[in-house]
Amino acid sequence: MNSDLFNILSQSKNIDQQKLLDYLQGKLSPEETHEIEKLLIDDDFESDATEGLLEVKDKQQLPVVMNELNKQLVLKLSKRRKKTLLKKPLPNILIPAITTIIILLLIMMFYLLLRKYI
Repeated sequence: MNSDLFNILSQSKNIDQQKLLDYLQGKLSPEETHEIEKLLIDDDFESDATEGLLEVKDKQQLPVVMNELNKQLVLKLSKRRKKTLLKKPLPNILIPAITTIIILLLIMMFYLLLRKYI
């Protein structure tokens, strides 16, 4: 799986992550700030994520917070992926094959048991 899929806010077609980080830290000019805000209006996910990141008190810690969010996202998605891989049903050919083997073993055991007592 592509590791870029796990980077929060990095898959935006309109806003690059560094520019968004600069916006959150107040490093952009008023024109660039206005441009970012216009782009955020169109994307609900990024808008909600940005609102959450704006709640961080120390703006210098934003890169650390975003990195921690990325790590947690990777962990959660990898766990979910493992669960879905484990939940996959057995292929249709395995069930009849296993059933046939069990029946053959039972027939063999029955035959050996009868042969021993006859």
